[in-house]
Amino acid sequence: MTYYITHTIEPWMPAGALKAKSDYATIAVALGWQELPLMRYNDARFDNETRLKNISEWLVTVKPNDLVLHQFPTYMSADFERQLVHTLKHRNVRRAILIHDIEPLRLIKQDAWEFQVLNQYDFVIVHSKTMQQRLQAAGVHTNFIVQPLFDYLSETRPVALFSRHINFAGTFQKSPWLQNYTGPKLTLFGSKPKKWQTVNFPTTITYQGNFDPEEIVNQLTDGFGLIWDNDFDNKTYQTYTRYNTPHKASLYLRAGLPLIAWSQSAIGQFIINHELGFVIDNLSDLDFKLREVDQKQYYLWQVNTQIIADRLRHGDYTQDTLRQLTSY
Repeated sequence: MTYYITHTIEPWMPAGALKAKSDYATIAVALGWQELPLMRYNDARFDNETRLKNISEWLVTVKPNDLVLHQFPTYMSADFERQLVHTLKHRNVRRAILIHDIEPLRLIKQDAWEFQVLNQYDFVIVHSKTMQQRLQAAGVHTNFIVQPLFDYLSETRPVALFSRHINFAGTFQKSPWLQNYTGPKLTLFGSKPKKWQTVNFPTTITYQGNFDPEEIVNQLTDGFGLIWDNDFDNKTYQTYTRYNTPHKASLYLRAGLPLIAWSQSAIGQFIINHELGFVIDNLSDLDFKLREVDQKQYYLWQVNTQIIADRLRHGDYTQDTLRQLTSY
């Protein structure tokens, strides 16, 4: 039996957006898995024959009873995802799917085809027990494995220093609160989207620009890492954090920063359970909560973050998941 992991190749994407999938594939290959590169293309522009041809070429070495772990989503099309799992099933291949993100939980969608696709896999890897329960409520009835954090491969770095400074890294489109932020001083990292080019951040925010995944770890030298998204229009980004584990949590922990997150989020529960920082109900709580933190408390949290950071650096969470898969 051979173990395979898919890895969508997207050369035009920023490195930060690709790191979680790339690290997962790297860790799997180090354990003896084979990588299955999927070249992302605009699937909607091509016919079914082209789709079938591509899938057949990508799976040419896969045999019956092999195990394929699919990193989802590929952001190609619903038809691609359906055809991929159908082909695997038709060839009697054992199937597992790793959820990096899932759109029907963070956007209001009328045609949530993703749930039907998940049901075609033997195993679904989720971020939290609450994500498992939410998918089960949506009709996904298969075997689940919970992986609470994505690993973050990087070089060792000095321990972060105590301060009440806030760091925020991420996708600005999910966080319109940044445009009107009035809380404690915050350093902002990330790529400014086109729609935000004319936005002037409040004076409480220092914008540092975008860094690649290796370099940004070295930029987070003190204080806390904030995880906070908004719900707005038809986008339920904050609600989504009830279920998911943002990759930025791994970034902050890898840098040795205690975490701050929404009290009702899945990562918030992880923070409480492992004593990695504190949770808040609203951004307006930040100033008061930070003033309560002294150096002794910060270092107690930091001792716990270092334990997790070491696991992230060695790929332990991914290895645990892969061993569970191969033990069945």
